[in-house]
Amino acid sequence: MDYDISVVLGSKNRKNLLKATINSIRKNGFHGNLEIIVIDGGSTDGTCSWLAKQKDIFTMIQPNYKMTDSEGIRVLAHSWGEFMNIAFKYASAPYIVMVSDDLILHEGCLQNGYDELERRRINGEKIGAGAFYFKKALEDVGYLDTVNYNFYAADGDVIMRLNECGWKSVALENCFSEHLCHKPKLRNRGVLSPSNERDMNTFRKRYPFEKTKNYFIKYTNQTISKKPFYLYAFANVFYGYLLRIVDKYRNADK
Repeated sequence: MDYDISVVLGSKNRKNLLKATINSIRKNGFHGNLEIIVIDGGSTDGTCSWLAKQKDIFTMIQPNYKMTDSEGIRVLAHSWGEFMNIAFKYASAPYIVMVSDDLILHEGCLQNGYDELERRRINGEKIGAGAFYFKKALEDVGYLDTVNYNFYAADGDVIMRLNECGWKSVALENCFSEHLCHKPKLRNRGVLSPSNERDMNTFRKRYPFEKTKNYFIKYTNQTISKKPFYLYAFANVFYGYLLRIVDKYRNADK
């Protein structure tokens, strides 16, 4: 079968969240052929057994675990880039949508994003990313960096490299999702782990650009159903909203 979009998810031990996310993919209303790929890090919470029963999901299992590197820092044995590249390289569609296993997709966002990217492609624009990745663009830059980042910042890095190679990254103005807030960190809030701090420092050194405040907020009244999170992950939702109160987070749709 020729696919129009490959949706790629990485996950480990988050079965209930993964179920909710995949449900939002299946019911998103995409009119073309959709490929769903899950790369699992060796879950022990029943995720693998559940995935084995899903006929519309291609599942790959690559056990991933924590280890101590030569600098004495706890890291993933397989970096995030190495882990996700397995699925990226297998994906057979021209467009790859990387979805976290704690997202709920707004109804129609896959179709909206696909339609806009196709329109831009037909008009001659060289678009490498915009919530979707164009697989040819990922091939051009060698996919995600598997060496210099263990977990954080590899996604930002690939966007920068796409831009350097002439592939634009664009905002898809009708493509939205709801990202679940997680349990509040009551101690050392805002403190990155040594591994994540090293990743961020690597990114800053590679791209030493000044920060600007030329951002803006648009589409302030998006309504995305959070019902799947209440059904499958009530505790996480509860703690997520508690975190918004404790840290005075602003709701995404305000």
